[in-house]
Amino acid sequence: MTINFHKNIYPLKAIKDTVQAYDGFAVFKITDKGEYYVLMLSNIKKGVEDTIKDEFCNYVLSRIKP
Repeated sequence: MTINFHKNIYPLKAIKDTVQAYDGFAVFKITDKGEYYVLMLSNIKKGVEDTIKDEFCNYVLSRIKP
């Protein structure tokens, strides 16, 4: 699974904080691709496959400081 985060909207720190909070639900790898941070999820824990993307993105949004 891949999630793209536009750099103008999502600070890298918010993504990294969320990866730390979701440790144990999947294996995460962040790469820098132009205007985006690309997050790759693998080995997703059974039972959260259908919801992890939405929940992860919501958590990232909650970590953004105004």
